[in-house]
Amino acid sequence: MIEFNGDTAIVNAYDVAFTYETTESPREFDKYRSSDRELDWTDDDYHIGNYRIYPYGSDNNLPKSIKDVVQTNYIAPGILKKKSQLLWGKGPKLYREEFDESSNLVRKYINDKDIEDWMQSWDAESYISKCNVDYSHMEGCFSKFFQSKGGRIGAPSIAKLEHVSMNNARLASLKDSIDFTPTHGIVTDWGFNKIQDLTKFKAYPLFDYNNPFKSKHALMYSNMYSFCSDYYTVPDLYGSMEWLKRGTAIPLILKALTKNGINPKYHVTSPAHFWTEKRKELKDWCADNNKKYEEKMLQEYKTDFLRQISKVLSDAENTGKFWHSIKYLEVDNTKVLEHGWEIKPIDQNIKDFVQAQITISEHANRQAAAGVGMHTALTGSGESGRADSGSEQLYALKNYLITGIDIPEMIVLKAINYAIKANFPNKNLKLGFYHISPQREEDTSSNDRIKNQV
Repeated sequence: MIEFNGDTAIVNAYDVAFTYETTESPREFDKYRSSDRELDWTDDDYHIGNYRIYPYGSDNNLPKSIKDVVQTNYIAPGILKKKSQLLWGKGPKLYREEFDESSNLVRKYINDKDIEDWMQSWDAESYISKCNVDYSHMEGCFSKFFQSKGGRIGAPSIAKLEHVSMNNARLASLKDSIDFTPTHGIVTDWGFNKIQDLTKFKAYPLFDYNNPFKSKHALMYSNMYSFCSDYYTVPDLYGSMEWLKRGTAIPLILKALTKNGINPKYHVTSPAHFWTEKRKELKDWCADNNKKYEEKMLQEYKTDFLRQISKVLSDAENTGKFWHSIKYLEVDNTKVLEHGWEIKPIDQNIKDFVQAQITISEHANRQAAAGVGMHTALTGSGESGRADSGSEQLYALKNYLITGIDIPEMIVLKAINYAIKANFPNKNLKLGFYHISPQREEDTSSNDRIKNQV
């Protein structure tokens, strides 16, 4: 029996069980960065219509890769949700920046009916909430601008903004342009195997903050700049993906151990490059035989392949047999990337094995929290069996509010603040997330405690 959970599986055969997962070399990190120096722009894989696409990741699928790893993990969604909630605070409020009598820069929060009515007319809070979630995962967000019909009579304004999923938007430029600076955004379903297979897409010019009413519709990509990454942000979460995968695999291993009462004897690791080549071979075979490729074909091949491995690894009758694979070496500039299968025996001491898995899981949780820039006292992913003290949580929260708010707030609210400036140029107001400064319990009166509880 073979149980799959993404690229991780538990394989049970007679008198043997082993865990299996597909991994990518951490050294392939740079392949998720896109620049004109790393991509062959003459390749039709990166062209659609009259546009040159800037792929998000080596397979133009980094947002989905992040989503798949996060959603199958048991702790990452909660950490990222808490990160979104901490940034949100009491929600977006209008403010004006002023200097007080001591020359300290302070925010003066203000109610403005004109701007608030405009925001309410298109449910701005829902739009901001979605951008906030995108930032928590990808450190960037896409927004679409809609111009009102007032431009026809010489009174242009921005009617509303719309959140665009990170999975559906990509940066682009005109195919014949010699300048590699993105000028457009392409919105479509990027789930196709090849970019040139797309038949339905919409192209929008990128928003020009110097001329906000230039286009009827425009797209903006607000993001945190990544060092040496020209177009897209490589989120900090990417560095924790291997830890997230490890944390996801451990409950599956323990489930099989409890369900079947069989100790996994082996852990098999396969290179992602192996399955990429097999997928390509299957696609080529389908093309030669006039058949439509489906992803389940690769899954069926993977299942049959694992059964072959289980036959070699299981049963005393196979004594003397061995399983052979070839290691593939890829030269990437000055680096040599090694792609090969590994089979490692697992010590059969159940107590030590389970405790080792739990220890790895706890460490994976802390690494996941560190990967998204959250203190373990704020995520609940600290040392098992020990509750973080109130003072530790308090100072972690204070540190976050002092150092972790301003830049994320600027990115999430960048598009709507440009729209407010364009529509209400004389107001001199911006949106920001309102936060209440935390206080120690002993510094809070009993009446205030009751109010806070209510």
